[in-house]
Amino acid sequence: MTNALLERKLDRAFAHLDADGSGVIDSDDIIALGSRLLSALAEPATSPKATLVMGGLADFWQDLFTELDIDRDGKVTPEEYKQGMTRLYAQGGPAYDRSFRPMVQAILTIVDTDGDGRISPAEFHKAQEAFDTKLSPADAEALFQRIDADGDGTLTVDELMNAVREYYTGTEEDAPGNLLFGEL
Repeated sequence: MTNALLERKLDRAFAHLDADGSGVIDSDDIIALGSRLLSALAEPATSPKATLVMGGLADFWQDLFTELDIDRDGKVTPEEYKQGMTRLYAQGGPAYDRSFRPMVQAILTIVDTDGDGRISPAEFHKAQEAFDTKLSPADAEALFQRIDADGDGTLTVDELMNAVREYYTGTEEDAPGNLLFGEL
């Protein structure tokens, strides 16, 4: 079951995925998301990291599409998206780990531009720009600090994964991950 907060978050996520603004998500939107990320993070499209990201997005889309496209028309509507995401991921269980986690991990490989296994504030801000979150620099910094659970000034993949999980599955109003894509 979902609540109003989770519905707002899913609406926001849908809008980010609907790259062409057509009101539905299709494979072209997923490719556009990957291209936007690669461009914003200055990752060459032919690099091994880019291949990993685009492959992760394609696998995620195929898994998601199979589950969400109820009428099998090749597109996911906002209603199909909300119903399916709630059904699949609201509890953050096996479906999340099977399809969502690998895609996010693939994306994080290009966010970690220096390859040190940690996300710096600068890398985090670049990723926020790629997702067009429209966070002010101050809000992005505040979000970074809230996600940085151990307070060491960098984010681990696990810290970011926890924020992403909170965003897509959580119903608690004050969870740090709620602001991952900007003010709701």
